[in-house]
Amino acid sequence: MLRTASHPWMTRVRPVASYPIQGAQVELYVLPHTSLHRVAADALILACDATLRMTKGFRKQLRDYAGFDLVEQEAVSCAPLPPQGVAMTGAGRTKFKHILHANLFDAQYTTDSRLQLQGLQNALAVAAERGMQTVAFADYTLDLRRAVAEETAWTIAQAIAQRPAHLQRFKILCTDAVNGWVFQQILGWLSRNGFEPYRAMYRVRHTMLHAVQDDWQKTPAHGYWRFTEPSLRPDDALIKRGGPVLQTKTRELSPIALGDATITAGGALPYPFVVHLAALESGRVPSKETLVAAVRAALSLSHNQYLRTLLIPIPSPLNGLSHNEFAYTVAETISDYLHEAISRIERCILLGANEQEFRAWQEAVNALRDALSLPPLEMTATL
Repeated sequence: MLRTASHPWMTRVRPVASYPIQGAQVELYVLPHTSLHRVAADALILACDATLRMTKGFRKQLRDYAGFDLVEQEAVSCAPLPPQGVAMTGAGRTKFKHILHANLFDAQYTTDSRLQLQGLQNALAVAAERGMQTVAFADYTLDLRRAVAEETAWTIAQAIAQRPAHLQRFKILCTDAVNGWVFQQILGWLSRNGFEPYRAMYRVRHTMLHAVQDDWQKTPAHGYWRFTEPSLRPDDALIKRGGPVLQTKTRELSPIALGDATITAGGALPYPFVVHLAALESGRVPSKETLVAAVRAALSLSHNQYLRTLLIPIPSPLNGLSHNEFAYTVAETISDYLHEAISRIERCILLGANEQEFRAWQEAVNALRDALSLPPLEMTATL
């Protein structure tokens, strides 16, 4: 029998995971924005401001694949939308039956988790009044400044938990791979533990420290931190996996000073960049001072290269410091750096390859939380 491949536009889009949240079934979709028109729901809840313009973030992505100005013209005709107001429009060339534009901002065009939750709840109330059955949420992190996906995911989950009774089916759409990974972590936690505090996560100013236990190859990031020798060890297994590009570049850059850092392209690795930290000498961490110097150099490079999400593993084997000492020194140095200047780094994924490493990162995050006496977290995001 002759088998023909399905046309890519006709291929069914499937969720990456499904979670039970307070009795509701939540499907998570992580997909390129060019596939937004392939997901179906009775309504899509789309974050907006009073102008209802669709010129940035998820709103622009949807506009471009829903027939350009077909939706935006109808939406703008409803402006100005009051704070926490909801406007309903058609969905253009998508499979959504309606779009519910929810204003998440106040009169000064600022927002926080409380305003976002109220706006989402108002949109769900409209969906319930209209008898809708399946409601989709857009990941609106990209529509805000200084926002992190961890908080967006938590707020959307709260709105689902406090939904009108008959709404039971939800879809969440992410068009950014790292944000999609974050939503998996948060929704997985909430489905297992409810809304208990997530002790492995901590926000320092505009950057999230997020401790996880996972496989480094399955964790998306914009930059991978590699703790190594001043020689950069261009023949080790990780560099070989990166291919000729990474091997050649590390040879050209080596050696660097102990306590310094350098950056290369990721080559064949699943990361655009690799940051090499010269924190080891003869296979061991010679001192905490050396580690601190290398981490600060790597943070500066990561900021200048605009690496928004960093993947930071613990070197294996780790000699010279215990796992707890290493994790706390790195986390404390990151915290100190973030308090000195506004950084472009949005997230540091503190990766544990096993339970021991994860617990070390988690205890370091908890120690920072307990030791620092800070004002309320900077949760405010502006358009």
